[in-house]
Amino acid sequence: MKKLILCWLSTLICWGVLAQEPYPELGAKLDEYFTALAGEPASVQNKECDFLIASCKDSLVRQYVALKVYDHYVQSKIMGDDAVAVHVAKEWFLSGKVAMPEEMDLLNAKVFVAFNESSLIGMQAPQINTFAPDGSYVKVPGEGYSVLYFYDTGCPTCKVESARLKAFVKEGKYPVTVYAIYVGQDGVSWKAYRDDFPGVTHVWVPGEAAWQQLYGVLQTPKMFLVSPSGEILGRGLDTPALQLLLGKEFASGQFVYGEAAQMSAFDQLFAAFGDSLKVSDVMDVADYMAARTFGEGNLDAFKQNMGDLLYYLSSRKTEVFREAAVPFVKKFIQLPEVWDTPQDQAQVVSLGELLLDLCSRTPVGSQVPDLRVTGVLRRKPGLFVSGSRSGEFALRKLKGSPAYVVFYSAQCSSCQDMLAAVERVVKENRRARVLLVDMDGVMTDAPEQGQLLLDTFDLSALPMVLELDKKGVVQHKYVDLTAVSGTTPVISSEVEKSY
Repeated sequence: MKKLILCWLSTLICWGVLAQEPYPELGAKLDEYFTALAGEPASVQNKECDFLIASCKDSLVRQYVALKVYDHYVQSKIMGDDAVAVHVAKEWFLSGKVAMPEEMDLLNAKVFVAFNESSLIGMQAPQINTFAPDGSYVKVPGEGYSVLYFYDTGCPTCKVESARLKAFVKEGKYPVTVYAIYVGQDGVSWKAYRDDFPGVTHVWVPGEAAWQQLYGVLQTPKMFLVSPSGEILGRGLDTPALQLLLGKEFASGQFVYGEAAQMSAFDQLFAAFGDSLKVSDVMDVADYMAARTFGEGNLDAFKQNMGDLLYYLSSRKTEVFREAAVPFVKKFIQLPEVWDTPQDQAQVVSLGELLLDLCSRTPVGSQVPDLRVTGVLRRKPGLFVSGSRSGEFALRKLKGSPAYVVFYSAQCSSCQDMLAAVERVVKENRRARVLLVDMDGVMTDAPEQGQLLLDTFDLSALPMVLELDKKGVVQHKYVDLTAVSGTTPVISSEVEKSY
């Protein structure tokens, strides 16, 4: 779901590079960025945070941004965000790339990493030796689903959590083994606790052992959920969160969208239409899938198929697929009675809304907004005419036959291929005009103009090429100039650099 936060990212890069923007405004933008990024996998958030911090050219701004990012993820209550905090600490502070304000801050970061990096979500749970009440060894976690509950009998919070966990165990709704792991030293109170809490595996761990760092138990209670394969599914849980996580784990309607195999299947399906693929063809495919799933009463299959197709449409930056996204979302995604879970809202509905917003920006057939944009105008040089001119240009007055507007970044290879194609286009067609808009430069030198462009056009990924007629009416979007032969463009675009 990386695409969900791309438009936020460009604004943030701008602030970091400029450095003279007041920090309160920068902080507010970063908070917006964190909100947009919430829910993404840790691997995606790690990459985005690295890109954001590295984009800050001023060392003081870089330090401010890195500290803001680290502090946000350390304090976040969202499960899994601690993995991002560990990554940022190791990549930027412990490595020495960015300085902590004080030596004590660096020491705290080292401790945070040491007590968290071994038990993050998705990692294999460390095996620890514990002791049963009779003194025998018990390896934890065991087989099947395991709940690891570290507690102390004298901990007030533990008493509350133990009461909730006891009710959960008594209900017996899920096939899990609960390991109640006592971390104290009072044998009498531990026996009383065991007698009052049946149905769990009671074990004890000594005070000075590796378990404390392996599971980051700096205070109690601390609860983990581990899968039968040994993967950590949840950490820092309380009993309600444990119940919610198990409910999702054992629910029948859990979906993973956009997997490579399904995307490849759609590639093969739509490739059969060749260059004649139309919006109506995409909708016919969607209608057929809906009839074979929802029409036959299989709601889970309907949601899986429609979710996969939505992810496919969002990842293909071609005119036909983006145009098809609008009726597709309105017909199959804007169904609140179908997409009615928090997972649906986070993974499907929000993406559909984003696609509608992006597709509504300067649609085909509309007149391009009356904007003046900083760029380089390319044309075939003549006897008295230069082939290149820099400055501000009115988009409605490019007057080419055709006229192209190329939004690009100098940092991506796909953009470089597109720029090379521009030279061939202007060489072969003396009437063609191509306005090159370097988004990196615009965001740095004219951030207000850059933000206006982001709000006006679908610049979620670059390069993005518009074709205009002499009156400034949009003829095509997402043109692939690398495939242009003469004056006939291919309406597609492979993308690399994302904003």
